[in-house]
Amino acid sequence: MPKYQVLISRRLQMLLLLLLLPLCNSCTTMQLRAFTTSSDDTQAFAEQLFINGEFERAILEYEQIYETALSAEDRNHALYGLACSQMMVARTDEQLIEAIGNLQKWDANKGTAPLRENRHLLVLSLKQQGELIAEKNREKIARETEQNSTINEQKDKISQMMTTVEKLQNQIAALQNQIQALEAIDENVQEKRKSL
Repeated sequence: MPKYQVLISRRLQMLLLLLLLPLCNSCTTMQLRAFTTSSDDTQAFAEQLFINGEFERAILEYEQIYETALSAEDRNHALYGLACSQMMVARTDEQLIEAIGNLQKWDANKGTAPLRENRHLLVLSLKQQGELIAEKNREKIARETEQNSTINEQKDKISQMMTTVEKLQNQIAALQNQIQALEAIDENVQEKRKSL
């Protein structure tokens, strides 16, 4: 094949790729939109986001499902997913309290109905929080160990200083005794001079 045909062929390939790339992106968008048409599909999509580790997106999806669901059961199912997702991203006590509040609200709304929700979400959420608590405890223990070490070092320094102070006080007392002895000798010398 002549060089100019190879060049034209490569340019055509690049042009086709450039034309197909936006189409592929829109196909993905269309597939996602098509996937989220029914309530069960949106719940499954949100759950898939959770399982894929896209917790922030899962939160947004569950919030949207909760706000737009037609049935109380679907709203409650979304509340469960929302609580689990919030628990996964909770880094502060306030965030964890909000997630637990939503979980309690879900439980109260569920009543005695059998568990329809994916228990795996809750297990993963609790595991995540357990790991965070364990990490915080490790950090706390490390800080306390460091503080105790610093306190012990300070106690040792204070003890050494006290020993030094005692030695200095003993030296001062000895010098005062020597001064008194010298003053007594000086008084004797002065009295002997007076008598001469």
